[in-house]
Amino acid sequence: MTDSSEIISQSELDNLLRINEFIDQVDENSLVNELKLAILDSGKLELSQWKVLRDHIREIEELIPHIDLIIKLKKEQSSN
Repeated sequence: MTDSSEIISQSELDNLLRINEFIDQVDENSLVNELKLAILDSGKLELSQWKVLRDHIREIEELIPHIDLIIKLKKEQSSN
């Protein structure tokens, strides 16, 4: 019998797959590349879309310290 704490829900699995798909993107399909293309052709987005995009990027910027902490702790854990 499997402990229920070891079972991953379909929702959790979907989220993990979505995150991995985002991380594993090849360069030409990456978020960074899409931003570069949009900047080169700034007519692709309206002002309101640029503002929404900037808000999303700001949210990512707020998460970076947390991501850095996770990376640091995982590195320390793996070196022990």
